[in-house]
Amino acid sequence: MRLARFVYVFLMLLLFPTLLFGAITAVYTPEPYLVLQAKPGPFTSDMTFGAKLGTLIVTTTDGDKIYAPTWGSTDEVSNDVILSGLMRSYLGGPFKEDTHKFHIMSVAYPEGYPGTPTIRVVQSPHSPIVSWFPNTVNANPFRVELYLMSTNSTNQHTIPVWRPASYFHLNTAYTLPATFNPIFSFISANDPWMNVGWMMDNGEPDPSHGSYVSVNGVAGPNSTPIVDPTAYTDPDNPGQPGMTYGDPPQMVSYSVSLTNQSISFNLADAIGTNRKDVNTMTIIVANGKVGTNYSQQVIFTDTSGFSNFRLLPEQGGSASIPFNLFFGGTQVPKGTPILWNTLQNGSNNIKTIQIGGIDQNAIDSLASGTYSATISVEIQNP
Repeated sequence: MRLARFVYVFLMLLLFPTLLFGAITAVYTPEPYLVLQAKPGPFTSDMTFGAKLGTLIVTTTDGDKIYAPTWGSTDEVSNDVILSGLMRSYLGGPFKEDTHKFHIMSVAYPEGYPGTPTIRVVQSPHSPIVSWFPNTVNANPFRVELYLMSTNSTNQHTIPVWRPASYFHLNTAYTLPATFNPIFSFISANDPWMNVGWMMDNGEPDPSHGSYVSVNGVAGPNSTPIVDPTAYTDPDNPGQPGMTYGDPPQMVSYSVSLTNQSISFNLADAIGTNRKDVNTMTIIVANGKVGTNYSQQVIFTDTSGFSNFRLLPEQGGSASIPFNLFFGGTQVPKGTPILWNTLQNGSNNIKTIQIGGIDQNAIDSLASGTYSATISVEIQNP
């Protein structure tokens, strides 16, 4: 009897940012969940109120410097951002449906993070990150955070007089304008003597004075979406611009398991169109939203050294047996990421792994014995 053993080795790899090459590059990471909080980020008074939108990390190489860093393409914030929901108008007053003007605030750390922040209101059509005057950033990396705040004060110790945090209703959702979708660009001057006003021309840089910096691999006007559209936290209107005042929901996490570490079977069970079930994969999604599809990539490889899957003789020799691997009923190419994009919150995400497609003629000429394959399964965030 010819036997084959399917051995499972599982690797869980974290997602790493793509490496970008160049003198000045940047990565912007939007917040995974948008929630309103008292005293967010660098603001020290529990009367301040707002939500963090994301973080820009800028790095330099080859001795280059960041000069007069600027937010460009900021026409989306030419007007105040109006939030609607329950709020008080005076101390001790009732909570009523009303509106309040919010502002996008840029919080930069030009001397390094953590440190004293430089806070500025993001305005249209462009906005300096540190100063309108010539300035050189010494920090490497250079960190800039974006917040949506109920105040436009640039003092991190500010104490708002009009509608402090206590005037907003805890554990209540607030609605953003349906058109809220800020998409900025990041710009640096070409020399240390350049000021922002001279460098910029109606929201975009004069090429002789400044240039776009690649953010997440893209450079140019309107290159960086500031908000992840899946980050809104209004439970009654999922996917719509809105956020809850309260603690952020827990991050979505994934755990992966297979039913078998190894299995033995007769090769006849996997000849031709026959398929032999050899394992079952389960991915558990925790802290997800009901009804939302989540994604992971699954990559199958083996240790045979061939471009396709092979069973190798355990007693040595050069003979090997090609086979096909199936995941959820679909044949998978070796080493190619397979997107599983229908994952739901909970543990009902199950797919069967099968072996099949073994050529009868290929095994007729082989000596009886035991053949085995070691299959590696790699799970990645797409």
